[in-house]
Amino acid sequence: MRGERDAIFWITVMDDPVLWSLPVIGLIGGFLSGLLGLGGGVILLPLMTLVGKVPFKLATGTTLIHVFLAALTGMFLHYREGMVDFKAGFLLGGLGILGGLLGSLLSAWLSVRFLEVVFLLVVALSMVLLFVPLKLKEMNYVKGGFNKLLGSAIGFGVGILTGLLGVGGGFVMIPLMTYLLNIPFRITIGTSLLIILISSAGTLGAKYEVGHIDLSIAAMVVSGGVMGAWVGASISRRVPVRFLRFILFSTLVVIFIAMGYKTFF
Repeated sequence: MRGERDAIFWITVMDDPVLWSLPVIGLIGGFLSGLLGLGGGVILLPLMTLVGKVPFKLATGTTLIHVFLAALTGMFLHYREGMVDFKAGFLLGGLGILGGLLGSLLSAWLSVRFLEVVFLLVVALSMVLLFVPLKLKEMNYVKGGFNKLLGSAIGFGVGILTGLLGVGGGFVMIPLMTYLLNIPFRITIGTSLLIILISSAGTLGAKYEVGHIDLSIAAMVVSGGVMGAWVGASISRRVPVRFLRFILFSTLVVIFIAMGYKTFF
């Protein structure tokens, strides 16, 4: 399986100029990661497959390296602003590792079409959840004051998505934490990055073993991703919550249309 990661793809496209779009793709994914609390995988996966011409399964693993580093950078800046709930982060992230290992093993046996359809369904669910009105303000929330059982289920479920699709899960984690766990939107952004950091770290090894990571491609994507995450996280605190939600929703709509077209046409 590891051969899928290596020679054929890399030798074929190394001279293709479209490959050099990968640092720019990493920059875009990193910026949205820091700004919105996404791992960046939900942006990188369609961009790497549609623009960078990276095979889907190879992209699902390779993006995890970018997801890990972008989440680390963004989480640090949100932590300095006091916008990280560590109790929620470690609980959901720890169970996300278990889900991620399961998802990684399953991804090796599932078809690309099936994984693409799962990706589209999760994006659609996230868009629907963003229409639900926010109820709580930051000042009313006590960190750690959420439903632990429900939080555990969310962490494990999103971890499976991380393993299956190579996305950090922030695009679905943020709506679920906001509307089901009643954690304020700004705190979910920083906490989501901590969860993504933990769950992606636990999933990287499994993705490498099933042959879904190419370190050369990852290096090109990461070269732009860390800087983008730093800038995005720096801006996030200064942008109104309503505008952040609008950006997240708009991003998901574009991704849904682009990946839907690729999957079915």
